[in-house]
Amino acid sequence: MSVPVAAMMLRRHVSLAVGFPVLASLLACSPDAGSAPARVTLAIEDVSVIPMDGERVLPGMTVLIGGGRVLAVESSAAANVPEDAMRVDAGGRFLIPGLNDMHVHFREAWALARFLATGVTGVRILSGGPHTLDFRDSVRSGELAGPDIRTAGPIVEGLPPPEFAAVIDTAGRAIVRDSLDGARVVREQHAAGYDFIKVYNNVPAAAYRGIVAEARGLGIPVAGHIPFEVGLDGAFAAGQASIEHLRGYIWHLVPDDAPAQPGPDLRSRTLAWAYGDLSRIPALAQRTLEAGSWNVPTLSVRMIHKPDRLVDAYLATEEASHMTDDMRRFYTERMSIPWMSNFTAGDFEAAMDGFAVADSLIRALVAAGASVMAGTDTPPLGFALHRELEELVSAGLSPYEALRSATVNPARFLGREEGAGMVVAGSPADLVLLEGNPLQAIGNTRRIAGVVRRGEWFDRTALDAMLEEAADR
Repeated sequence: MSVPVAAMMLRRHVSLAVGFPVLASLLACSPDAGSAPARVTLAIEDVSVIPMDGERVLPGMTVLIGGGRVLAVESSAAANVPEDAMRVDAGGRFLIPGLNDMHVHFREAWALARFLATGVTGVRILSGGPHTLDFRDSVRSGELAGPDIRTAGPIVEGLPPPEFAAVIDTAGRAIVRDSLDGARVVREQHAAGYDFIKVYNNVPAAAYRGIVAEARGLGIPVAGHIPFEVGLDGAFAAGQASIEHLRGYIWHLVPDDAPAQPGPDLRSRTLAWAYGDLSRIPALAQRTLEAGSWNVPTLSVRMIHKPDRLVDAYLATEEASHMTDDMRRFYTERMSIPWMSNFTAGDFEAAMDGFAVADSLIRALVAAGASVMAGTDTPPLGFALHRELEELVSAGLSPYEALRSATVNPARFLGREEGAGMVVAGSPADLVLLEGNPLQAIGNTRRIAGVVRRGEWFDRTALDAMLEEAADR
């Protein structure tokens, strides 16, 4: 039976025993402190739990869920499942926490169901507006079905240098020129209810100082790119919460006599990575840890820097079939994008030489304890996160470290409650049931048998229906 996504988007979620979709009201909510223990409403039986409180698998478990939370994780042989609870026989499959994509952009409501259908139960939007506030608040209230949302407001940017003014689009961005501008924009976005401030490349140093000072006073984080006038040193000193795309590091890695030097344009910064000095990486990783900054490498973005032969091969994959026509044109017509207009076909071959340097930096950050988080910044929404996890493993992280980047680490970064990003008693019941063990092969995160969101169970039939309707819309 097909379940219309439109029905799910109006507090009518799909509650499913395996193979039997049934429409039901979304009633799950966190129990109030001091209230009676939540009633068990869902039991996932004979499941191999990957709790993410360490690198381990707990086979033969039953996970009891009620009130939107994990109530118990215990041996199936000893579990006491109430007669009125929905029972899901996992058949030994693997249960992990819901996944988080910590760098997304979208404007369409259909994306909410797409995220859930691909196991993404939390997202961080890096360029927002009133529509993203509406999405966030409607999901929190239960009016819409979707992932937990944290959103920035409009990107905070400075005016680009005159020589790049024609190729840098500032439409829809909050333009700042000095510290007063910076402080004003922070006040406005904080008052509007945004969760953090996103800064961009051309923010002047004075404006950045105003942004940081005002944000600190209001208790709202600053995240995003590393403004050219500020540099990595300035961002570290300011306590910038997260750094996107490994921005800022390249100026510290490339020797002054290297044949390619980073500049304000994307092409020069992309090609300069091939000349990074690996001996400089450990100190940078240690400084990142001491500064308390987190990194979101967005390795999926590499696809736009790869040669046509590799892009064409990717566009022929099943994953890419979930892109809209506009998304596909982003790849097939990339050299017509203003900020990529100075790339040549040869540059896309040369760009791959720098990937190994960035991979070394990512490994060093993780080894030093300077956490990274999974984020994509690319289409297709939802599916791209699984590619990001695969890219992180290809960069040298273990599957467990890659999983942490999409579960435990985002929960810690966002200050979520104890147990968030894990599968332990008290955790929010945002879970993904997989056909295979992702600790053995990270690609198993794609093999989704079911998703739990706020304690409500969606089986494969329902997830496929959500994907189909999202594609239609």
